[in-house]
Amino acid sequence: MVFALFIALASCTEKEAPAGGADNQKPALKEGANLLAEINGQDLNGFRWMNAPERLQASGSSIQATVGEGTDFFNSPEDNTIAATASLLYREAAGDFVATALVQPDFSSVWNAAALMAHIDSLNWIKFAFENSDATGPGIVSVVTRGVSDDANGPILEGRASIWLRIIRKGNLYALHWSENGRDFKMARLSVLPESDTVKIGMEAQSPVGKTATHTFLYFSLEERTVEDMRKGE
Repeated sequence: MVFALFIALASCTEKEAPAGGADNQKPALKEGANLLAEINGQDLNGFRWMNAPERLQASGSSIQATVGEGTDFFNSPEDNTIAATASLLYREAAGDFVATALVQPDFSSVWNAAALMAHIDSLNWIKFAFENSDATGPGIVSVVTRGVSDDANGPILEGRASIWLRIIRKGNLYALHWSENGRDFKMARLSVLPESDTVKIGMEAQSPVGKTATHTFLYFSLEERTVEDMRKGE
């Protein structure tokens, strides 16, 4: 794969609203720093790749990942095939955390998605996506994998270019929240994964059946804190 990284230096602080349009305002007061602003040409700022994309462009406070055809994470309950080819830019997290992202997917093909992902191993992971679902069109989709994946379609978000996603971990519990404005989050799902000291948490980009797709991540924060009410996210 050809992997090129282009950096345009620009300052960004956690008090600045991320790029992405007037309808995508800054998250609530407990936000963390936008870790995408700290990626540079020599260092991915503590991130690592699982399946590097064909191309990564980083510009100040956002990144774009270009992925090829057949890129996906899905352990099919229908035919038992396992796909683990999508690009995941992750950090290792120990203990409880709150991960938040503002994603802008390329919806040129069905099942294209930009997602947050919590990954323990090939049989235990969660994908929380803004996806061009075959069932609903653009909307919130969650996949919980414990050996075999499920596939749950949530709210339909036709006409939206970007959406906020959040994964909260508390022990072995995981709450999935989404928001249109970065302030008012709604829970889509509450689930569980096996106990694990560390979890890979990060941004996933996929194009299962279409040609090349370029997904944009406008914001990503990772806070090491414990949320008391998983349903409310606070």
